[in-house]
Amino acid sequence: MTGDGPRQRYRLVVDYTERSAPLLDLARQSDDFDVEMTRLEAGDYLIEDGVLVERKTYADFAASVADGRLFPQAARLARSPHRPVVLIEGSPTTSMPDVHPNALKGASISLAVMWRLPVLHSSDPQDSLQILRCLAHQAGRSAQNVLRRYDRKPKRLASRRLYMLQGLPGVGPALAHRLLLQLGSVEQVVTADEATLMQVRGLGAKKASRIRELVRSPQGTLKRCADREEDGSGVDHST
Repeated sequence: MTGDGPRQRYRLVVDYTERSAPLLDLARQSDDFDVEMTRLEAGDYLIEDGVLVERKTYADFAASVADGRLFPQAARLARSPHRPVVLIEGSPTTSMPDVHPNALKGASISLAVMWRLPVLHSSDPQDSLQILRCLAHQAGRSAQNVLRRYDRKPKRLASRRLYMLQGLPGVGPALAHRLLLQLGSVEQVVTADEATLMQVRGLGAKKASRIRELVRSPQGTLKRCADREEDGSGVDHST
């Protein structure tokens, strides 16, 4: 508690592979995060259903370059509906695989340029926690303003999927992320029945009904839906 009221806490979903990581213990002890453990399709830490972090110690980063794991992991991150980030924690150690520094530098450049994955560096788990805090704060501030339908059209495939889903009635940026995460694809979202849609957090019976009305209606009804969207009564971007 502070004089300005209770401190905001952020949702942090952590993959089971991180269960022994010092960073996880620090996150649980902090006042910033509500931690949930699950099996993530990609990455290690999912912040506020928006930012996906793949954490590697420097030694594990070197090992993943040596054994070929790095770029398949990069592909899964790039396909994610979230904003992916690679976090490299720590510094070189004597026990790490013997990989030439130029190979490690080249791998980092490839992640950033070819895969468009930001690469962040931290000195230790405590520094990593501070990075998670910053990412959570920015994700919380921007969740309601990302990829609005009236902004420029995104170029990345994952972003285009989110942009497309925000054309559905009552679907804003955060709900588009949850729909794609839970149902897996745009096709699964638009073909889902109302009961399936309502399993997504923040999507109630009214929104589910309006989505189903839109995707199954003939042209005349679609025009009425579009007219309702234009007068501002159809979309709730705050969700």
